[in-house]
Amino acid sequence: MKNKFLLSGLIIAGLSLTSCKKCAECHYDAPNGIVEIGEYCGDDLEDIEQSGYTKDGVNYEVHCHDH
Repeated sequence: MKNKFLLSGLIIAGLSLTSCKKCAECHYDAPNGIVEIGEYCGDDLEDIEQSGYTKDGVNYEVHCHDH
């Protein structure tokens, strides 16, 4: 019985190690300079890079850098 619990624990630990999300700090270039918009991860990172960031009715291209 102990072996089953140990094996289950190892499998769960292994799965959690392989499910890392890619994260990056992002910004956009506004008329008055660079505006930092924070860190985005996983699907949110892909979405913000593809769709951009909208502020005051203007959509800006977003640039993200891994850290």
